[in-house]
Amino acid sequence: MSKVRRVNWIDMIVPDSDKTSEFYCKVFGFEREAEDEGDGHTSYHIKDGDKNVLGICADAVFPNWVKGWLPYIGVEDYDHSVSQIVSSGGSIHKEMVMNYEWEGQRFCLAIDPSGAPVMLCESKDQLA
Repeated sequence: MSKVRRVNWIDMIVPDSDKTSEFYCKVFGFEREAEDEGDGHTSYHIKDGDKNVLGICADAVFPNWVKGWLPYIGVEDYDHSVSQIVSSGGSIHKEMVMNYEWEGQRFCLAIDPSGAPVMLCESKDQLA
């Protein structure tokens, strides 16, 4: 069994990132920092003081993505965790490589047996 390292990040993809990020700032007192995604699309880092705590992303930048909050969970043994998704009742929506914590970091967007999305992230500890 792969040990969970930590929840790395939580974000969501929405049709109106401006309106949704404003909601979280007004309700919870967060601040936001815009990130230009190109082609007139803006995503937001939601900040608690100087710390980024959430992401609100424009769905035009991420078409055909899952709805709702998406936790990114770092795992110690990425390959083993990915191999367990289907046999544990989930499904693989997409595997990808991004440059989140380092160039070439591997990710897997999985859907758990309840239908909720979760992103598995390769942990730096795995590379040591």
